[in-house]
Amino acid sequence: AYHNIWDSKKGWFRVREKDGSWKAWPDSGRLTQWYGCMETNPLQQGWFVPQDVTGMVKMMGGNKKVIADLNWMFDKTPDNMMWNDFYNHANEPVHQVPFLFNRIGAPWYTQKWTREITRRAYKNSVEGLVGNEDVGQMSAWYILAAAGIHPICPGDTRQEITSPSFDKTVFKLDKAYAKGGTFTIAAKNNSAKNVYIQSARLNGRPYKKCYIDYSEIAAGGYLELTMGPIPSKTWGSTK
Repeated sequence: AYHNIWDSKKGWFRVREKDGSWKAWPDSGRLTQWYGCMETNPLQQGWFVPQDVTGMVKMMGGNKKVIADLNWMFDKTPDNMMWNDFYNHANEPVHQVPFLFNRIGAPWYTQKWTREITRRAYKNSVEGLVGNEDVGQMSAWYILAAAGIHPICPGDTRQEITSPSFDKTVFKLDKAYAKGGTFTIAAKNNSAKNVYIQSARLNGRPYKKCYIDYSEIAAGGYLELTMGPIPSKTWGSTK
């Protein structure tokens, strides 16, 4: 269905009138708040095709173009990450966006931007969240991202691996749903500068994927990520 509101001339999603014609394109284009969206704009909402990331990226012009567009959006985001027209972490519809880089061959950007978000959008102080908690989602995003994993699509068992803010996280698994007892994510050499994954080992064996399936987590185990200050263009960049 998302193909039906894609305007190839504008290169983005656009509102249609009841008769199927295009609604007038506003002067501020895809940055226009409430243009076919609720509490957001087409730039932010346009990335929400979690059920078909591959198809979305192809329609948008391919990996290279999408990587550039995503980085442009993050670069334009204000330092405090309060409500804005670009990457608006204060509103949940964009929470999967930084993990899209994992799907298009550039996982080091997922690592870069999730670490930036955990640092800039969360504070241990009054007004420590940039937006409304909204039934726990704002904090849930932080816990998962800071641990080093996060999903893109609801119901998908694929969990994207990213740069942990925490040096070590131990998940106690529920016996009703998991065979294992715990699943641990450890970040070796982790620091504010060492934000890029250089290599990984799952249960002692080399692990080269930038994602992990829920079944592997539920089985219990130990995922060790070795961190460094320079992006690795080889780890996790191939399927």
